[in-house]
Amino acid sequence: MPRRGKVTVKRREDDYKLRQSFARCRYNNSSAKLSKMNYLTCTVHTVILILGYFLITDGYEQKSRVKRPRASDPTEESDNNVGNDYDERNNALDTKYVPPGFLSPSVLEYLELGKSIPGRPGTDYPVLGKVPYTNFYCDEQQYPGFYADEETRCQTWHYCDIDGRQTTFLCPNGTQFNQLVFACDWWFNVRCDLSSKLYIINSRLYGRPKLDPTRPHRTITKQLLEEIFNDEE
Repeated sequence: MPRRGKVTVKRREDDYKLRQSFARCRYNNSSAKLSKMNYLTCTVHTVILILGYFLITDGYEQKSRVKRPRASDPTEESDNNVGNDYDERNNALDTKYVPPGFLSPSVLEYLELGKSIPGRPGTDYPVLGKVPYTNFYCDEQQYPGFYADEETRCQTWHYCDIDGRQTTFLCPNGTQFNQLVFACDWWFNVRCDLSSKLYIINSRLYGRPKLDPTRPHRTITKQLLEEIFNDEE
């Protein structure tokens, strides 16, 4: 009896171990199935999210593709703005405002000087930026000297040297060469159309003195030298 009881207890222990191992196997199989199900579920959710994203973006693009209103007829606006275009072309630009530091002090001073000159540039007086070529030649002049160029409205003037060399200069804007005083003067003080008639004034500068051929030459004597030095004392 005692031996049979021991065998029965051992069988029960073995049955318990088998049941535990079987339960573990079932648990492992179920967990594996759960992991596969979770993976499939996550995959399905991801696909659904991607499809939803594309559907939403497509809806926004369709909303953004709204037809824009057609532009109004340009002929009507152009007809109405003819007066404005005319004013913009014929009125001077407003140049009172200049950004600070945009122009150098010398340029600002020049602009302020231009505002103080009466008259309209290019109409009342010439505004040349460089010396132009003209038909004035010193070879055609009777005397060396200073000559205003009437072709440039007297803004340029020429210096004819004794040896025939010619040098041309440009008066500043707002001034013209005054043939009467041989200098650049304000345009309202110059009669440019009379300059060619005043070229003869150059004869006073370089004209040779006329000597009387009948007058005897003065000889240097001791008495003449004493008179010269006595006069200096």
